Amino acid sequence: LPFAAAVLAAVRERGTAPAPAAVTARVTDPARRDPADIAERIRHLGELHQAGLVTDEEFAAKKAELLAEL
Repeated sequence: LPFAAAVLAAVRERGTAPAPAAVTARVTDPARRDPADIAERIRHLGELHQAGLVTDEEFAAKKAELLAEL
């Protein structure tokens, strides 16, 4: 989580939020995704959300997208 804290500090210093596109990477073939990988991505997304780098809406949308890949 130190990395997320550093990113959050840099964003706050800059005064702008990161582009949502950084969180919305598409998967080419969801059927081939490993459930453990999806769980890890959801955990990472949760860390970004807790750090304030992802809005509630972005978090919910991306989490639903990842869960749909299971």
